[in-house]
Amino acid sequence: MKLLILFLIVSACTQAQVTNKISLSNGFVLNYQISSPSISFTLTGSNKGYVALGFGGNGMDYIDVAAFKWDGTKVVGEDRTNIDDQNVVDLDTNKSCINNLTVDPSSTYDSSTGNWSIKFSRPLNTNEPNCDQVIQPETAQNLAFAVFKDFTWQQHTSQKYWKFTLSASAQKDPNASSQLVQYSYLILLLVLILFI
Repeated sequence: MKLLILFLIVSACTQAQVTNKISLSNGFVLNYQISSPSISFTLTGSNKGYVALGFGGNGMDYIDVAAFKWDGTKVVGEDRTNIDDQNVVDLDTNKSCINNLTVDPSSTYDSSTGNWSIKFSRPLNTNEPNCDQVIQPETAQNLAFAVFKDFTWQQHTSQKYWKFTLSASAQKDPNASSQLVQYSYLILLLVLILFI
C-alpha cells in the first residue's frame, strides 16, 4: 500500500511539471496555447510598472515586443518593435504597422500590490515583416522579458533572455530545474515518512 501511495505521489509531481509554461524572472510565469493561426498567452506576476515580452531578435536588436501597462481603468497592450535596429523600441503604429495584440478584457492589474494577470493573443504570423517577428511553433527562438519601475516607457529595471521552443503540445517548463529540485526533496521526505 505504501508503495502504491508513493507511486501516485511521484506520478502527480511528474505530471504537474508537464505544461505549456515558462517560468520567467522576477516571479513571473508565462502560460501559452497555440491554436493556429494564433497564439494566446497568460502572464502572471507582480511589478508596479510596465511588463514586456520580446520575441526573436538578439538582445534588444531586431526584437518584437508585447508591452503591457495599466491606464487607470484597464490593461493595455502595446505592440512595439525594434526590427529595423534603430535602438528605439517604438510603437508599431508609429512605423506604419498595426497593433496586433488582443488583450482579453478579463485581464487585471492591482495597483496596490502590483499583481498582474494578463491574457492576450496575437497571430503567429502578422504579415508585417517590418514590425513583427513570426512565432514559429516547434522552432527554437529567443524570448526576452523585462520589467520597468513605472508606466513610463524608458530603460527597464530588469531583463532576462532565453532560447525556447513553443510547442502546440504540452511540454516541460524549460526553466523548471529549481522546481525539480523542490519535488525531489518532497519525494525524499515522503519516502522517509512512509518507510520509517
